[in-house]
Amino acid sequence: MAATLMCLGCGDDTKTEAERRTFNVSMTSIAPTAPNEHGWTVTPEAVHLSVGTVRFFEGRVLLSQAPRFHWYSLIGGTANAHPGHYVPGDALGEVLKVQTVDLLATGGSLLGEANAVTGSYGSLELTLATPTDAQNVLGGHQVHVRGTASHTEGATVHFDATVDLPKAIEGVRFERELKQEPGAVSIAVDLGKWLSRINFATASLPDAAGVSTFPADSQAQNALVRGVEDTSAYVVTWVEGAAQ
Repeated sequence: MAATLMCLGCGDDTKTEAERRTFNVSMTSIAPTAPNEHGWTVTPEAVHLSVGTVRFFEGRVLLSQAPRFHWYSLIGGTANAHPGHYVPGDALGEVLKVQTVDLLATGGSLLGEANAVTGSYGSLELTLATPTDAQNVLGGHQVHVRGTASHTEGATVHFDATVDLPKAIEGVRFERELKQEPGAVSIAVDLGKWLSRINFATASLPDAAGVSTFPADSQAQNALVRGVEDTSAYVVTWVEGAAQ
């Protein structure tokens, strides 16, 4: 496997000997609950992403805030929280599977069973994968979001946008002393944070079907990419007693 799980009984007296275990990992979403920072109320109508490997690590995350005068603020965005001085440490578990996830599906989606060990969990890494089937709902992209945004001043934008990230989303907080207790991990994607920075007025003019896209150099596209990259948009919890 690409990452080696922490060795069992490796002779380090400072750590409790780890034991093999498994647990399910699922993904769901949290709907936006308020207008974003530019005054747009967003209603997602379709949200899909292609999830690759999910890895769990010992390293804990100390979030730092990027400087207010980051270049991104010059085009109307807000810098996002990111891991400060983050060191992943030992790998404790992983799900090795690529699949397309419908974030609006009722009850969420099962990503798979993590091959893992007991220990002190601090964080996870989420990899977005490019689908091999370019004809699927993602059209060969990693993230696809479609919906309607309405502004407090009366404007409405029907939008269709995609995102592709060059690297994994590292340093997502998940702190848990995990032994052999029954349970599962849930990753909830906060769609409000994904969409919070977007000024939909910078989207393209609508096409013949009335749908706008996000040009590559637009504030809307840059804001969506930074929303997807924002580690605080992923709320990871341990669900006690859930099926393993």
